[in-house]
Amino acid sequence: MTPLLMTHFAVTWLMVGIIWMVQVVHYPLMAYTGPEHSARYQQLHVQRMGILVIPIMLVEAATVVLICFQTPWVSMEWLGAVLLAAIWAVTGCVSVPSHEVLTQRFDPAVHRRLVVSNGIRAGLWSCRGLLAAQLVMA
Repeated sequence: MTPLLMTHFAVTWLMVGIIWMVQVVHYPLMAYTGPEHSARYQQLHVQRMGILVIPIMLVEAATVVLICFQTPWVSMEWLGAVLLAAIWAVTGCVSVPSHEVLTQRFDPAVHRRLVVSNGIRAGLWSCRGLLAAQLVMA
């Protein structure tokens, strides 16, 4: 196993753990912050989660690109890249705009959309984690 594959495996599974913790614990609890604290809570959430996950996500993306440059076009590695692109698309098109609304005010429909979009991301990241495990075992 190469250092590149080990790094990829580690950051992917780190994100799998983070995304499921957010899905099961963090996002559902947002509904209970109350209208007087909701916007500030959301602002702090976005700020602090960004500090935590942006570097990890960038390393994950970099390792995917490097791995794909070393493999044939149709392979598990490229499937992992497609899954990561889907994760980033859901993040950019649904999750980030939802957070932007919630930093201004709590909206139950937007909160539900955030939880659902994060569930999609959790599923996609779980699939990526399984692919990453397969790559290090191959």
